[in-house]
Amino acid sequence: MKHLTTATAVCVCLMLLAVCSAQAQTDAKVDPTQKIKGHQVIRIDKMTGLNPKLVMVKSGTTVIWMNHSQSLAEIQFRGKAVTIACKNPTNFVVNEEGSFVSNRIPQGAVASLCFIDKGTYNYELMRGPRSSAAVKTDLPALHGTIIVE
Repeated sequence: MKHLTTATAVCVCLMLLAVCSAQAQTDAKVDPTQKIKGHQVIRIDKMTGLNPKLVMVKSGTTVIWMNHSQSLAEIQFRGKAVTIACKNPTNFVVNEEGSFVSNRIPQGAVASLCFIDKGTYNYELMRGPRSSAAVKTDLPALHGTIIVE
């Protein structure tokens, strides 16, 4: 029993180190001095997909994805990566390459990311199976673009 308790404690410590390391990496990629200049909402809808698919924003704008679909959603940037953001990204983490990617966004939840660097950011939104589907199948990915001026 004592060995089991020690093994459990070691596992908990390793998990905490991993979480703290991931948070420290995300914090290093956030510029707290950047002023937020507004927001742009993108709806993830079960019928219409991404609405809008293309957004043009000013540097310092927070883009908010609202998941109104019946499935999980996950955002990954293709081509130009987002490597720095301003204040409080929600449901985004920094991957091994140093770029922001989203966690899985549950139905009814949001993810947000404030864009600093100018450029064109193409992204792919992968969707998990519909929660109400009798047969669980992956849905086709959706594609969107954010242009930061």
